[in-house]
Amino acid sequence: MDVWEAISPGGDAWRLTPEPSVTIGAVSGEAEYQFSEIAGALRLASDTIVVLDWQSRDLRFFDGQGVHLFTAGGPGEGPGEVEWADELSRFAGGVQIRGKDKRVRFSSSGDLISDERFDWTPLQQYSCDQTFNGDDVFLCDFIPLGGLPAEGIVQRPQYLLLRADWRGERFDTVGLFTGPGNAYRQGPDGLYRHVFDPFERADRVAVGGSPPVLASLRRDRYELTFMTAAGDTLRIVRRHGVRRAPEGEALAALYRRVADMVEVGPEVVEETFPAPENSSGGRSLLVDQSGNTWVGLWPVGDEGTGRDTYEVFLADGRLLGEVAIPAGSELMDIGDDYVLLARTDEMEVPFLELYGLLKG
Repeated sequence: MDVWEAISPGGDAWRLTPEPSVTIGAVSGEAEYQFSEIAGALRLASDTIVVLDWQSRDLRFFDGQGVHLFTAGGPGEGPGEVEWADELSRFAGGVQIRGKDKRVRFSSSGDLISDERFDWTPLQQYSCDQTFNGDDVFLCDFIPLGGLPAEGIVQRPQYLLLRADWRGERFDTVGLFTGPGNAYRQGPDGLYRHVFDPFERADRVAVGGSPPVLASLRRDRYELTFMTAAGDTLRIVRRHGVRRAPEGEALAALYRRVADMVEVGPEVVEETFPAPENSSGGRSLLVDQSGNTWVGLWPVGDEGTGRDTYEVFLADGRLLGEVAIPAGSELMDIGDDYVLLARTDEMEVPFLELYGLLKG
């Protein structure tokens, strides 16, 4: 399916309410409202929001108005406790946390359901970020290209996309995707340095919805492949007519930023990675609870608009249009009529905000 125009090209088919209906977080006061870093957040029902705090490693439950109800889990090795936690996701009976060597599951009312020990070694050998969905883990296995590239030659490494169980006893291949562009260029000191693509055109993968939908995004040509969790292709959507890529000073600043990191001149980065004609999607990728796919767009020109923009593809593959969220926010959870965002204020204090999602 080729898509040129959105159903709602004006970008007003879906929109967030002007202000959040619930804000959770505090600079000082009761500890339950202070977050070190929000590692994950989900809205389980209209009257329950759950937040995983990275430092305290506890799971905090709030009511629909943002009032703290109770706290579960925490640091340690006892039942429901973890030494560290960086993954909060749903399963059929509630929510689950991935800890250092265990998986802990709680009901939506905070009751401990299970505390299982896992040896993560079979999963840790893989190089890509892991995505958890119920009893499945999606990860990738690097396919070696072999040898070092010649000077200035861009490599596009390939990965196998795998579906595994939590114990790493079952690995099923569900597809292929492409990693970031890499090149080696000689600096003024004669040493060869790794130069990475400033446009970050590596593919992205996300999973969500019920039944789960696996979305894979080819960012170099803005192509979305939708699959079942087993890897069966549902549809392929190629997006055309996207916005222009960065130009002028915005483009020059991007090249300078990469050049400073790898200690080569900006002209070397520009020669190795010429700007694409269009600014494809791919800043971030998320599949919401209804199976709609949200593709974050790269900002173009003036970034001081106060908002970030996503293109939303409906569950049937049609492009709805653009939806704006407050700039610098991270999408945590998206339901049929809400969006849950994490953000930090000017003092780097984390907050969680619940916005209504208006569809019309």
